[in-house]
Amino acid sequence: MVKIFIDFDGTITQQDVGDAMFERFGGIQCRDIISQYRDGLISAVECFHRESALCGMVNRGELDGFIDSCEIDRTFVEFLSVCHQRNFECYILSDGMDYYIKRILANNGIRDISCYSNILGFDTVDGNHTVRFAPSFPYRDEVCERCASCKRNHMLTLSGDDDIIVYIGEGYSDRCPAQYADVVFAKDELLHYCREGNISFYEYRTFIDVIQRLEKMSGIKQSRDKFVGLHKRRRAELERRGV
Repeated sequence: MVKIFIDFDGTITQQDVGDAMFERFGGIQCRDIISQYRDGLISAVECFHRESALCGMVNRGELDGFIDSCEIDRTFVEFLSVCHQRNFECYILSDGMDYYIKRILANNGIRDISCYSNILGFDTVDGNHTVRFAPSFPYRDEVCERCASCKRNHMLTLSGDDDIIVYIGEGYSDRCPAQYADVVFAKDELLHYCREGNISFYEYRTFIDVIQRLEKMSGIKQSRDKFVGLHKRRRAELERRGV
């Protein structure tokens, strides 16, 4: 079976909603915290805790209004429809926060897709009108601190030995799972990482590009569930076995 794992921020959405949200309510100081995280000075969990502290008291209505202004790649809905027709299983793997992910998906009529992410809870200050961010991290990997929600672990747990693993991403937190995927669709920062690391990939800009490539790769059937163009990547297979 083909299993497709999809990043959220900057991949499904037009921008990195998490970064924009923290900067909107916590100020540009959040950029410095993200830089420290990317430089390996602090963990992803520490980064989120510091950003949340900078946000202080947040008006819930303003937060929801900000989230509702965030747009997705409009071709994503069509992509999901094609995957359903092909019996490809899709999952969202995000190192962002569930609160805005669920709201954005609902705003665009997207349901029935499993999503794994961090959790953005709230400590109430003034009823439900004013809150403080209280993030939690149920999918943290104690060994790896690159992600607060370990995408690699989700991907391997949800896949079997016979599955073809497809990964679609664009940013820093997509570096790890890309190493374990048979087929990688990359843009922006992930594209440069794959080039430097000699990880084979397909470049994309929108999900239309992904649809066209998958249609081409899966067009010739070898049997009911196996496609000639979709096959395991040897290097990724070895990485998975190593884990």
